[in-house]
Amino acid sequence: MLKHFWNSLRQARGSRKAGSKRVSVDSNAATDARVETMRQADLSFSAQRFAEALPLYEKLYAENAQDSFVILRLGMAYGASGRLDEAEEFLGRAAQSHPASGDLLNAQANVAWLRAQWPLAEQRFRRALEVDPSNATLWANFGLCLHDAGRLDDAAVALRRAIGIDPHHADARVNAALVCMDLGDMAAAGAHLQRALELAPDFAEAHTLRAQLLLQREDYAEGWREYEWRFRCGSGRSGEEHVLPRWDGGADAARTLRIYAEQGLGDQIMFASCFADVLQRMPHCEVECDPRLVGLFARSFPAMRVHAEATQPDRQWAAVRPDKACQMHCGSLPQLFRRSRADFPRHSGYLKADPEKMADWSGRLSALGTGLKVGIAWRGGVPRTRQAMRSIPLAQWLPLLKNNGVQFVSLQHGACTEELNAIATGNNIRIAHWQQAVDDCDESAALISSLDVVITVCGSVVHLAGALGKPTWVLVPACPEWRYLDSGGEMPWYPAVRLFRQSVAGAWQGPFADIMQRLATAQQRRQD
Repeated sequence: MLKHFWNSLRQARGSRKAGSKRVSVDSNAATDARVETMRQADLSFSAQRFAEALPLYEKLYAENAQDSFVILRLGMAYGASGRLDEAEEFLGRAAQSHPASGDLLNAQANVAWLRAQWPLAEQRFRRALEVDPSNATLWANFGLCLHDAGRLDDAAVALRRAIGIDPHHADARVNAALVCMDLGDMAAAGAHLQRALELAPDFAEAHTLRAQLLLQREDYAEGWREYEWRFRCGSGRSGEEHVLPRWDGGADAARTLRIYAEQGLGDQIMFASCFADVLQRMPHCEVECDPRLVGLFARSFPAMRVHAEATQPDRQWAAVRPDKACQMHCGSLPQLFRRSRADFPRHSGYLKADPEKMADWSGRLSALGTGLKVGIAWRGGVPRTRQAMRSIPLAQWLPLLKNNGVQFVSLQHGACTEELNAIATGNNIRIAHWQQAVDDCDESAALISSLDVVITVCGSVVHLAGALGKPTWVLVPACPEWRYLDSGGEMPWYPAVRLFRQSVAGAWQGPFADIMQRLATAQQRRQD
């Protein structure tokens, strides 16, 4: 959500750096044209409009591949655009003429950071801080990098340093709020966000993070209002879809509503809980979603036309006159339909698995033996999305996995063969794993629907199982994401989900003990 700082660390500069090579040109007109292109590129770059700056710098580079300033800026613009291989190449070339540049070291650190190369990123940030130790932006960047690496205490130290250098640094305040949230200090997080918004009232990242604080404590009305700021964040959708007017929530059988996809797989499943509400007001709907969800959504919402998520040029299905259609992003639907706890329906599942696939998986599960069939997932997220807090090594599941009356089934995404082999060796524990079931959402839905119970960490499995109405027990860290609220054993989005919370960060013995007791009760009921 929060941005990386690719622009100059000090006040943005529109002029070339001292020492950059001049261009040999044949005419004053060519010189004037290059100066104007440079001016426009630098203005766009300084305003962090990197999509505008990049082609201008590429044009300048094509005219003179030896201009060291253009090489540096091009590397930084590539990095800000997510083209990390090209960014590394050009920043490496820039290092030959900018060996002690804070801007360069910051940009190189950002590339390593985005690649989750934590030791290299830290090394580069520390080199940059040796060059410019009193730079608040560098410390703010470093703190956010340490946060993403899971080193929360170190991140807090770096961000205190940034704020100590510049108490008016709004970005450092927002980064500090993020770290405080993950450390469980919501009061401090709120104070940092309040100060950030006093310094920069239109700071989209601050508003969006504040939305998460509000939603976590179930202040839905204000939380969803703040949540709309996500579109103004650097990582948000560009707003290109807004050629159509935004739906105002009113009933209209004459127009078609286009619901656009956004965010991750789990979020799209969660927001789909509002589709039934939408259809009561707008009977003509077209829904965009992750390609992996198309079949599942089409079966579950037959009154809607479902399309795979695509970029604007590929959205042929959305090419329609504005007077015949309106639009809304799926993440904005709760602002209309989930404004209080009472607005969440007590459903038994709104996604429908393929019956034929379910029959196939039921047969496979029966072949495993007698007893409860329990699906498990032990890793959630990726390195930059709190993976360490959302994951539990399989070795810590051993007390649960040693239950001989249960057949365990892996629902884990990503490579996990080594983990499964390691837990089997010396423990006589077999966890069934079918790769096709985790690679295909329709297969996953059918498998989950055929199980008795799902036990999982916080991740997309929670959303899929909960939306299918399957009893799901979730291991929740002490400082969870907003979707899991700040207390309680229920998740309003999914009535079938039960939450088992850590009382102390990193300590999973208590939640596992509670789950084992509940599993024993389920086994007894099965036998009775």
